[in-house]
Amino acid sequence: MSEGLTERAVLQQAVDRLRAEVEGLRTAMHTRGLIEQAKGLLVERLVCTPERAFDELVRRSQQDNRKLVDIAAELIAAAAPAEADEPLLPSGPAPEHQASASAAAARPTGVPGEVAKAPAEGFAARYHLAASALASADTADDLARLLHRYALRPLGVGAVVLALLEPDGALRLVGSHGVPAHQLSQWQRIPPQTAVPLTEAAQLGTTVWVHSRAEFAVRYPDLTGEDLIPGRTVCALPLRTGRRLIGGMKLGWADDHHLDPAAERYLSALARLTAAQLLRIVSAGGEGFGVLEPVTEPWFRAVLDALLDPVVILAAVRESGGKVTDLRVEHANAATVDLAGRTGPELVGRRVTELYPGMVLSGTFQQLLDVAATGVPYEGQVEQFIEVVGGTVRASAMTLHATPFLDGVMVSWRAHDQQEQRETQLAQAQRLARLGLWSWEAGSGQVECSSGLRRLLGLPEEPTGLELEVALAAITPEDRPAVRAAAALLLAGRSSTTAEFRLTGPGGNRRTLRAMAETVPGLTPGSVLAVRGVVQDVTAWRRTEEQLSSARDRLAEERRRTAAEHRAAQALQHALTDVPGGPEVAGLDCAVRYLPAERANKVGGDWYDILALPDGPVLVVVGDVSGHGLRAAAGMAQLRHSLRGMAYTGLAPAEILRRLNRMLCHERSDYIATAICGLLDPRTGRLSWARAGHLPPVLTHDGTARTAGLPAGQVLGATAGAAYGPAELRLAPGETLLLYTDGLVERRGDDLDHGVARLLRAAEEYRAPDLQGLLDHLLRRLGAPNPADDTCLVGLRLG
Repeated sequence: MSEGLTERAVLQQAVDRLRAEVEGLRTAMHTRGLIEQAKGLLVERLVCTPERAFDELVRRSQQDNRKLVDIAAELIAAAAPAEADEPLLPSGPAPEHQASASAAAARPTGVPGEVAKAPAEGFAARYHLAASALASADTADDLARLLHRYALRPLGVGAVVLALLEPDGALRLVGSHGVPAHQLSQWQRIPPQTAVPLTEAAQLGTTVWVHSRAEFAVRYPDLTGEDLIPGRTVCALPLRTGRRLIGGMKLGWADDHHLDPAAERYLSALARLTAAQLLRIVSAGGEGFGVLEPVTEPWFRAVLDALLDPVVILAAVRESGGKVTDLRVEHANAATVDLAGRTGPELVGRRVTELYPGMVLSGTFQQLLDVAATGVPYEGQVEQFIEVVGGTVRASAMTLHATPFLDGVMVSWRAHDQQEQRETQLAQAQRLARLGLWSWEAGSGQVECSSGLRRLLGLPEEPTGLELEVALAAITPEDRPAVRAAAALLLAGRSSTTAEFRLTGPGGNRRTLRAMAETVPGLTPGSVLAVRGVVQDVTAWRRTEEQLSSARDRLAEERRRTAAEHRAAQALQHALTDVPGGPEVAGLDCAVRYLPAERANKVGGDWYDILALPDGPVLVVVGDVSGHGLRAAAGMAQLRHSLRGMAYTGLAPAEILRRLNRMLCHERSDYIATAICGLLDPRTGRLSWARAGHLPPVLTHDGTARTAGLPAGQVLGATAGAAYGPAELRLAPGETLLLYTDGLVERRGDDLDHGVARLLRAAEEYRAPDLQGLLDHLLRRLGAPNPADDTCLVGLRLG
């Protein structure tokens, strides 16, 4: 036991050392970019080599007794002030009295209500240090941690949360630092109607401060339970990239805290920096986030284009205070045609107030602004929309719906001009279903067809009819007779028919089309006035049928192969369990239960052996080979016979397992195994045993049950030099020894320790002297058979 503890302590020290080295490398990675920038700046100023520039940085660091990265940050800050709406600092060196105050200002004052101040030059240097560190973040949580460490901790910030704006206006938490896990679990997704500082900042586009819990309770009376961010003072800032609002950032202080204007400008600059890095992480796709800007995604545009009704994405246009004052068209789907006849491309980039002044006068525009500001959808009734276009009044009855969408609104409408609506729906239905309509009048040499049919035939779209010979020429030569035969049937009196034919497209790519037609009877019996029909592209269906047929054939073959392997494994398993165990041993009561897995295809590698050896001891073995099927059964046979042979040589159990392990490793077997091997002297009750990664034996007597202490021993076949420690126990008269495989105690979703504990409780429940009854009781109580694994249970008792 002491050797095991010493080995564990050594391993723990090694792990701690490696963790410290990794953390040091991470810190160096965070600051390396900043130091390289400072070296480049000195190379230009001093006209020297990079090595000389680095020596100069080291000299200044030693002279001022400050960190190298802090010297680099100040150089960069003086040369390139931080990017923000307002500058964080004036250029040039700071006066001495300001520099002396820098260290104190970089720490929270700790005085409730006191304004935290820091010199502007300290903010700028820290901004560049943060920019270098944040660029190395790989996840949103990493981004929040680095932001706190390099930029916010000096201001006294204790907790940080990053949230992304979802398409419906909700906020989803993506990164945090310093926030308890149970709080994150409760606030994973914040609906747009929930009034909290974070949603206000995202909806209004402005910074929101709450300086005490009392103020919080007054401003948000409907919020019950704990706030997302711990602390008394919170600040929520919008996250913007350019003019796009992508989410929000929330900070928390433990005490009442106030910042001066310079510090607030610093926070605004950090928010923009954080937004850019968060956008980089999300765009990389490694966090499992949804699409941050779906409008730019081709699949999203394709989905919108497949809709029958017009859909327009409007982005919020905000004034400097954050209030939404207008809406700008970001995207319009293929079905979009407004009252002026303008399509989507003509609308993109223009403002709603410019496009639809009539909507502004009617009040509908204000409804859209409310949707963008509050996140509450708008569902209008049938209204008469009127616009003046080029001096002409245009009107239409429409139903308009609007819903929040990122930092804006998604608007759809349906015009109630029936004829136009039906024509649009028909054209879209043909495009989506890959259909084409056609009609032939008796005596005509042309077919009137839709544009969809011309697309299917690979012909250019023209307003005129399609010549019969041109249509026939598009069909592959081998299929033309079948098409002519179908046409002859219709002209001969058949009311309807169906024919399939193929086309050869560019590059030799063939497609399959199906034509369905029916006749319009004439005035006289048997005459045909016209033929109407539809053509559909069924290439995908036919290919799917071919693939499905091939898959069925492969599946049937796999089933036949699996069934044959299963039968062979069962036969081998049964043959092994029927091997004779030698003469009966006086005074030793044995009972065995072997239950296959409930699933018929799960023949496992469990085995047992009870063999009376010539010199008196009884060999007792229970083992389990990894895997299922024929390989597991073959491995079981190899181990069982090898172990029996070694037992006849008089080797001790630990030595038997050592040699078995050496054999498996030398042969490079494709399986591993666990086992317990013991030699029982039935005269004295002495059991010498060893284990190879197997579960502990259980001893039960007079309503008590316990597990035997486990000696060292790795699984067989894992490591050639594995050691197997000897163990010994003594069975008292009437005491029962239970050996078993993991199929008895293991269940999906539970660990083995719990399973062994259930076995002990079940053994304690049974007090009758019947050994066979004890094993049946244990199998019942532990829910055998196991659905996914074989179960082996062996019981031994001295009379």
